[in-house]
Amino acid sequence: MPEFRTLNLEQLLKWAEDNKDIMRLRSDRDLLPGGYMAALSPVLVAWQASDLQSQSGHLILRNVNYGGNPMERTTVLHSVRVPLDGVEAAELILVPLGRRRHQGSAYHVELRFIFAAARCPEFINLADSTTGTDACFPDLILSWEAWRSPQQKFSLKAGLDESAYALSMRAFAGPQLLLEDNIRGREWISYRLNLPGGKVGLQELLKVSLAQGDGVARNTIRRLLQQDDDTWMAHAPTAESKPESEEPAWRELQTRLAETKSPEFELADLAETEQSYHVLVRSCATLTRHAVLLTAWRLVEQGYTDGLNVDKLPRAELAQIEGWMSTMAHADLRQIFLSAPDALRFLVRNPQVLPAKIPDELDVAGLLERKGGKPREIHYGRNAHRPYAANGGVKQVD
Repeated sequence: MPEFRTLNLEQLLKWAEDNKDIMRLRSDRDLLPGGYMAALSPVLVAWQASDLQSQSGHLILRNVNYGGNPMERTTVLHSVRVPLDGVEAAELILVPLGRRRHQGSAYHVELRFIFAAARCPEFINLADSTTGTDACFPDLILSWEAWRSPQQKFSLKAGLDESAYALSMRAFAGPQLLLEDNIRGREWISYRLNLPGGKVGLQELLKVSLAQGDGVARNTIRRLLQQDDDTWMAHAPTAESKPESEEPAWRELQTRLAETKSPEFELADLAETEQSYHVLVRSCATLTRHAVLLTAWRLVEQGYTDGLNVDKLPRAELAQIEGWMSTMAHADLRQIFLSAPDALRFLVRNPQVLPAKIPDELDVAGLLERKGGKPREIHYGRNAHRPYAANGGVKQVD
């Protein structure tokens, strides 16, 4: 059993600031108060330091994953400056979790944002370095995941109970995630998105996705920290911790993490009742689909409809949790069989909860690029296309 370590208040206060510091973590050992894995920390947007209004606007992101080594179980989180006008393309990525691509419907789903070579995201801690030449990376990937403690193994069955796991939208530099997926033997099936408005649509998708992830993250962390004094002192990492000396710093941490979100994107927020993980209703697939559809409808409201089949554009709504789901999460074999008809009826009414169905749904609405009369599909992997060129940039795939 690994010896777990909870980050101390000084480390947490640094984490909550808008700073250039790198955070290097042991992936399976380091914890936040409340027991969640620090390595699964969600991306946070430093709204006050970001510029969403000017032509050359940018976002400042914290907790972007790059440089860790999955073999030694380390995770490295950076602060990053993302130029909004640099976004050139966005892709919906399906990651098959089985040995073969068409084996069942087990996929992880992500959004990939590709940037122009001259306007790539930049690691803030490396931007002013006097040594080295490369502080940028070519693509940013956003991935909704189940946030849990290291003692909890992820289970699809347990994920039917909305209280089992919290939600975390993680951000990766693309090359880092590709490395980790290749080590796991996973490949990417990519669909290039075709959003109305060109760059306006791409920027809107990036901002909406980050606003949703940031909003969920701040509410989750706020709930973790709004504990009684005995509870949070139980997580104090050092024996010499004294409640009377640490309480002001703890309250300061709560204040910093409650930093106001961008008012422009309050309508993109998920309701507080929709901010926990659920394997069917609020998963990587359903939340990624929700962000794409919400963006499309926001663009329609702004007058951008080029390429869209608005009559076939689904509403940006999440399915509702049903009573049989939590029952099945804790059921024995007999109860699972009894709940099976309810599950089948749910899937018939809500086929969009199956990741493999999402590309077809988006294609009908005009939201995917097409080639040869069908959605343009790119297969990335060790034995397929390579997403990156020798110079470190994104490789063009015909």
